[in-house]
Amino acid sequence: AVVSTQSTGSSSTAGLVYGWVDLGCIFLSILLMLFETDPNIVLIVDDKSSTVARACFAVESLTVFYFTFDVLLRFVVTYEKLEFVKHPATWLDVFTVGPYYLELVVDVTKFKSLKVLRIARIARVLKLIKKNKRLLLIATVLSQSVSELSMLVIVWSMCILVAGSSFYYLEGDANEDIKSGVDGLWWAVVTMSTVGYGDIAPVSTPGKLFSTVFVYISMVFSSAPPHYHCGSVQQTVRE
Repeated sequence: AVVSTQSTGSSSTAGLVYGWVDLGCIFLSILLMLFETDPNIVLIVDDKSSTVARACFAVESLTVFYFTFDVLLRFVVTYEKLEFVKHPATWLDVFTVGPYYLELVVDVTKFKSLKVLRIARIARVLKLIKKNKRLLLIATVLSQSVSELSMLVIVWSMCILVAGSSFYYLEGDANEDIKSGVDGLWWAVVTMSTVGYGDIAPVSTPGKLFSTVFVYISMVFSSAPPHYHCGSVQQTVRE
């Protein structure tokens, strides 16, 4: 029964309940992390003697103990223990609960830099991939497209470097918002992603003409990956 629950997820009543509990713990831990980022709450949480701090610690402890139990249970019931230990999903689980146990032995209020480790809790949302077949399909497609995606990143980086540098030399003297080549690269990243924050905009005629051409190139570049991934998804489904 335990093996069935762990391997098939929602194929049985026990698996369904286990899956919903897992889902609830994931979202509860993430909501708690966001709750603790409130400036008024941070001071209270840092005071370990406060009721709010104890309540937050209790909820976090409950979720971490569940995730720890989940990892240990899957380790016990699996037949390929070495493969289980080497699997990236296992290390993801360890990474998300590790900071909690570290805080038990280290006072993070004295080491402010260690607080950044709390962001590891957000990685727990990746556990949802194991719970949904559609997400698993997307993960499979991405894993099979690593070489194509890496080439896409290389081409994207080349475009950013060329466009950012060109924009800097075209706009550097006329635009007060362009103080260095880094500003030109930031403009290129924002423009090529078709986000367009508007914090840096061309003011000279050459800069505007160059931006117009680059915007159209960016739109063509951004429209190519979805078509490729749709074809990859269809091929993976057929296989």
